[in-house]
Amino acid sequence: MDHRTVHRDLHAYSAHPHLAVAANDNWLLVFTQSRRRAGVLHPPQDPLYCNMMMRSADEGRSWSAPSVVPDFGWQGVECAGLTPLRSGVVLLNQWRFDWHTLAHAEAHLAPGTYTRPEDLTGAAAMAAELRDWTPEKATLAERYPWARGGGETWIHRSVDGGATFTASTRIDTAPFSGGYGMRGGIEVDGEIMLPLSDVPNYAAVFTVRSGDGGNSWSEPCLVAAGEGHAFEEPAPILLRNGRIVMLLRDNISRMLHVVTSEDAGLSWSVPSSTGICDYPADMVELDDGRIACVAGRRREPFGIALYVSNDSGGSWNPTHALAVRTGLPNRDLGYPSLALRADGSLFVAYYAQDIEGITGIHASVLMPEATGWRQEGPEYGEG
Repeated sequence: MDHRTVHRDLHAYSAHPHLAVAANDNWLLVFTQSRRRAGVLHPPQDPLYCNMMMRSADEGRSWSAPSVVPDFGWQGVECAGLTPLRSGVVLLNQWRFDWHTLAHAEAHLAPGTYTRPEDLTGAAAMAAELRDWTPEKATLAERYPWARGGGETWIHRSVDGGATFTASTRIDTAPFSGGYGMRGGIEVDGEIMLPLSDVPNYAAVFTVRSGDGGNSWSEPCLVAAGEGHAFEEPAPILLRNGRIVMLLRDNISRMLHVVTSEDAGLSWSVPSSTGICDYPADMVELDDGRIACVAGRRREPFGIALYVSNDSGGSWNPTHALAVRTGLPNRDLGYPSLALRADGSLFVAYYAQDIEGITGIHASVLMPEATGWRQEGPEYGEG
């Protein structure tokens, strides 16, 4: 097992990667970046976030310097996803929040149309993995003098393998509050199917479809929602047998749930728990037909875990996770994404904080012979 740092900036907070393979010599890695702060704020709380992308021509062994995507001027965004198409086109899906100075919101916007810093960064709004860094409520408006409005879902199109994005299309997500996806879509039956969650509610997952290469999109179609659940951050995969498997983060149970489709995503199974307490996820189909899933372990011992399904996503053996990375200092980590190299090894990208307190993009390479992930390897064990 080989661990390495992909990107580290002393003055920036870099996180939430998504890895996509456009071609064997064109791997794309998109992630979020904002300024480094005394406390941790993620995209829903910080208007300075932009999406950055790096490229690799040698399956992740070396990377280009990161560059803003789709271009300068696109900030205040959520995590982004990439969809390489068989045509060579690359799509970038991105949700952009509307941000205002707090002074402007108080003077010119109607109450109820924006969210104040006390609600954005207070304890009630922070997810469990961020609560360690929740600041004092009395100082929130002074420390973070901005307000958040609504937002829009955008698709950006590249015809040169992700080097530049020259066309942008807004997706109408009504009746949902918005559309956010930290992974891309899949091509199936001549269409692109893109799963999204209803930002800023983060409680339902739906799909939109395009039959013209991403230039126009259908009305949303619900995949998963329901009382007692808050589904978001879908991660889809199209298997060689035609089944679509999608893992969903559930912010109520804090477990990954799975849905499947046998008809190109037109209908879906009822969400069921995988029993995996780590999230969010990404998947790849192995040469032998099994599915490898990686997820962030934001509970002790902190790290990155890998699970394998032997039955096309039906079960995951959640109590025996392979330890991709252990010894990370805290829960400021996760969003692992993976790709299969030509030699059969797995390249897993994720974000984590190092011993000097810098949060950046890291990677681990799992060699089948060295780690035994094809059979049995070092495990986290029960719990």
